[in-house]
Amino acid sequence: MWKWRRLPESSLERTRLVALAIGGLAVLSEMAQIGNALRSPEYLRLSAACIVLTLLVLLGVYVRGRTSWWSAAVLPVLVTIGGAGLKDPVAGTALALATTVVLSLYGSTRLWAARVIGAVIAVPAAVAISPDSGGRLMTWNSPTVLGVLPQILLMAVLTRGIYLSLRRQERTAARESLLARAGHAMLGVTDVEQVREVGRRTADGLVALSPGVVLLVLRRSRGGLVVSTAAGVLDGVRGSRLELRAVAEPARLTELVPGMREWHVDALGADPETAEVYIAVGGRRRVHTDVVDSFRNLSHQVVLAENGCHAHAELEHRAHHDELTALPTRAKLQGAIADALNRNPGGTVALLNIDLDDFKQVNDGYGHAAGDELLVAVASRLMTAVRGRGLAARYGGDEFALLLTGLSGRHEADEIAAEVRAHLTAPMALTVATVTVGASVGVAMAEPGITVTELTNRADAAMYTAKTAGKSRSAA
Repeated sequence: MWKWRRLPESSLERTRLVALAIGGLAVLSEMAQIGNALRSPEYLRLSAACIVLTLLVLLGVYVRGRTSWWSAAVLPVLVTIGGAGLKDPVAGTALALATTVVLSLYGSTRLWAARVIGAVIAVPAAVAISPDSGGRLMTWNSPTVLGVLPQILLMAVLTRGIYLSLRRQERTAARESLLARAGHAMLGVTDVEQVREVGRRTADGLVALSPGVVLLVLRRSRGGLVVSTAAGVLDGVRGSRLELRAVAEPARLTELVPGMREWHVDALGADPETAEVYIAVGGRRRVHTDVVDSFRNLSHQVVLAENGCHAHAELEHRAHHDELTALPTRAKLQGAIADALNRNPGGTVALLNIDLDDFKQVNDGYGHAAGDELLVAVASRLMTAVRGRGLAARYGGDEFALLLTGLSGRHEADEIAAEVRAHLTAPMALTVATVTVGASVGVAMAEPGITVTELTNRADAAMYTAKTAGKSRSAA
């Protein structure tokens, strides 16, 4: 069902309302002119009905906010029959002008042209049906009749120009609004894929505002290009691979998206020969510059947000990972322990605190550079020992820790502790010499209800117990 809409807010809708009001009054005023001497009473009633139907059609178009091709065939007939019933059929020009002005604010250019042609034909046709013009004979091709036709054409062109201008302004405003919302949605986002998803949704919105236009985002991958975003085309296009020369030969893009003859490829300010990301805006016909610019602005937003995500990830890594060994720091490990205790039952989580034996002798005997090299080698061996079973971390100095999860019991934690000692006792080839160190390992098993602090203290106490008892030992 049709529903009356609220008072219009946009310039185009307000213009449509004003046009309907003026056009409707013009159509209604023609009712007083019905009474052509050559027409029967039945025809005059038909003429009045056609004038009323014309008004209803205009009203219906406004309420629906759109028009269809049937109007190009029906309205000229209504105007012709309605005008032929007037005392002066030339006055039917008002009907033609009203329909032309109102409907020039809707539909495609082809539909508009068809309606204008119909309106131009309707006036001479009405005169041909009823050549009596206020008591004098008038032919359809008389100068009086033909002289009003340019007026219809002029009003049609002027009104259409206003419509196209207002529609372009509204679409520009809508695009700017979409871009503003996209920028706001990307603020504070630290996940690259989430940023790209915002970009894809916004690209779909921009495409909806520009029918017949598509957007492809091409990213360099393995010596070629992969389509990471495809807006306005079938889902199967996304993920497609292209050769690098597709950037310089847009015809290859047409093979991927048939029907798109015009392409604008942009490297987003980077060197086209080495750029990592390109956008390709395609259209069935020439794409307006402001449309291309909107896609370019969106792409810059996405790229900047992606760079922000990478920078955040790097800062996050630096803040929570040891600069020398790249292992998580104590703070990072504390968070991992808390998460493990929340997600795993008691008896399946263990914390191993590890302190190197004889590290000071290596550091003092061969220098700090050798000591750093030894710490890096230890970190590598710890990651090998714990791979797939937990997390390795560095507390500082020569102290390390292993968080183990998914254990079957204490015996498995003791086995891993022994494996760690074996890994660290094996000779390590440094730049200046081959050295051998050991490790004292403290093992603490998690119990139901245990806190992070308590588990950490138990592991620390167990490590000191092992160190006091001698080198390369484990204690619980």
